[in-house]
Amino acid sequence: MATEPRLLRVKFRDITVGQTFYDPVSAEYFVKRSESLAAMISGIGDGSRNDVFDEDDVVGIGADQVEGT
Repeated sequence: MATEPRLLRVKFRDITVGQTFYDPVSAEYFVKRSESLAAMISGIGDGSRNDVFDEDDVVGIGADQVEGT
């Protein structure tokens, strides 16, 4: 049985451009490209197509990606 990585929940608006995050809706990893766009980098995603995210969308980031931890 696969175990999901332990992630902190944050809003899309709170991550920086260029930061990698996990989208629980699609169960895929993305990299933030702008204030409203991100590109899938896992699964079938090769980072070439952007998807739209709302600023209030909840996403996951690793604890090592949080400043001060």
